[in-house]
Amino acid sequence: MKSLQLLSIFTIFLALIAFNVEAKKKEVEPELVKETIQYSDYGDLDVYYDKSLLNKKRPVIIHVHGGGWCEGSKDNEAYMGSFFQEIGYVSVLLNYRLYPETESIDDMVEDIYTALKWVNKNIYKYGGNKNQMTLMGHSAGGHLATLTNVKAALKMTVNGKKLKPLHFKHLISLNGRHSIDEGEALQAGIDQLYQLSHIPGLSFLALYAEAREHLLIGKSGYDQVKILKEYDDKSINTLGAEKYTFVECDEDTVDPMGLADPMIEQVNRTVRKVTVDHKIFHGDHQYMLNGVLNKDPTIEAELLEIVESVY
Repeated sequence: MKSLQLLSIFTIFLALIAFNVEAKKKEVEPELVKETIQYSDYGDLDVYYDKSLLNKKRPVIIHVHGGGWCEGSKDNEAYMGSFFQEIGYVSVLLNYRLYPETESIDDMVEDIYTALKWVNKNIYKYGGNKNQMTLMGHSAGGHLATLTNVKAALKMTVNGKKLKPLHFKHLISLNGRHSIDEGEALQAGIDQLYQLSHIPGLSFLALYAEAREHLLIGKSGYDQVKILKEYDDKSINTLGAEKYTFVECDEDTVDPMGLADPMIEQVNRTVRKVTVDHKIFHGDHQYMLNGVLNKDPTIEAELLEIVESVY
């Protein structure tokens, strides 16, 4: 009788262990999902999240693709969304109007701002914490992410609408263009792109030249450095992000080293509450993106170190 009782207890014990093991499996088993949302008449975005962790509010990475204001898409850089999703972030990639669909940088800013407002309002539904958001962009995306954040923080008017400040833990510009030529220098750069486009394999540069011609010549409001130059020293309490990080690469021939310097100078001069960091890596224009695409552990660790510096 006693041995039967012991056997019964042992059987129950084994059943409890099996139940706990199965429960833990269910608890940690990820359910990774990508959902596409139409955030406006002009653009859509993808939310990468873990459906099994909707109740655990996690940091959010919003990535703005590059492409010289005239090409590129969230789909081309989908690996960025998957990368952050797989390591526990909620990530968002967005599309915005490009040349020739628009000949206005402010249209791009309006699209990005509209997408950011959507994220701020809705990201909790996907397990994201709106108070723990990082805004990141590469190349032209770095320029546009920064410009949008600056215009919103300063409550500037874009396409007849007064923007409202947004809040980010971190803004990261990867190889962004933060110094834009004007006048003769701008025209000379455009002419050079047209000339280079005649070289086999470089025909795409004609579109880049055409985009700059239509988006920049005779236009204003696209240069965040010029905007900040209008403000007195330490006259801005906050510029939308608690920390700004500018990433440059020493072999970048598209947006060469030094283009971030004017923006770094103006942020440090005008903003009271901000941390500014400047990271330089040995690589080309696509260094960080190619590192993630190719699953290079060293480059992935470098990017994560930057991202996690605020958490």
